[in-house]
Amino acid sequence: MALTNPIEEQNVVDRFSDYVTDTANSGIVWGTNALPFTEMDSGNFAGTTAGVSISSNLAANLITNNHLITASRIYDVFVNETQQYTNIRKLRAILFVEGDGGNTGSRPTAGSVYDQTSVAHLSTSYRQSLSTVANNNTSTGNTVGVTQLQGFFTNLQTEYNAKRNTVQTIQVDVCHASCHNNCHGSRGRR
Repeated sequence: MALTNPIEEQNVVDRFSDYVTDTANSGIVWGTNALPFTEMDSGNFAGTTAGVSISSNLAANLITNNHLITASRIYDVFVNETQQYTNIRKLRAILFVEGDGGNTGSRPTAGSVYDQTSVAHLSTSYRQSLSTVANNNTSTGNTVGVTQLQGFFTNLQTEYNAKRNTVQTIQVDVCHASCHNNCHGSRGRR
C-alpha cells in the first residue's frame, strides 16, 4: 500500500506490513499444521504456515502523548515489531533412526532418514535479536518523509531476511522407523 498525504498512523503500519509482515509470512512450509515428519514435536512451532498477524495496537503505539508521530517512535515501534517475526526462519529438520532392530516399512535403514531445510513458523523461543538497523534519517530531530520511511522499512526487511536465513537445526532421534510410545509399552505385555 502506498503512503498517502497526510500520513496517518494506520497508513504507516500498512506500509510496514508490505515490507516486513508480508515478507515474513511468505513461503512458510512448516508450522503447527504441517510438521516436517510425524515424530517432530509440534511444541517446536508457534503457529501455522499462514504466519503472524501484525500487532493490533501498532498504530496506537506510534502516537506520543502529544498526539504526534515522531521519528524516534517510528524507529522503536517498528524495530520491536520486526523482532516479533524473527522466529519465522529456516529450519533444518533431521529424523535420525538410531538402531536397525525392528526397522520395517518405509525406513528400514538406521541413520539419517530425513534431512531437509525449509522456512518454519518456529516457537518464540527461537526468536533472534536484531542487529542495529540503519534508521535512514528516522531519528530524533528529523522530519520523516516518504523516502526516508520507505528506506527505513527496506532496512528492516533486509535485517529480517538475514535472520530468516539463519538456519536452526532440530534433530529428532528415534530407536526405529515406526517408533511409537505404544511400541515400547507393549514390550512388557509380550
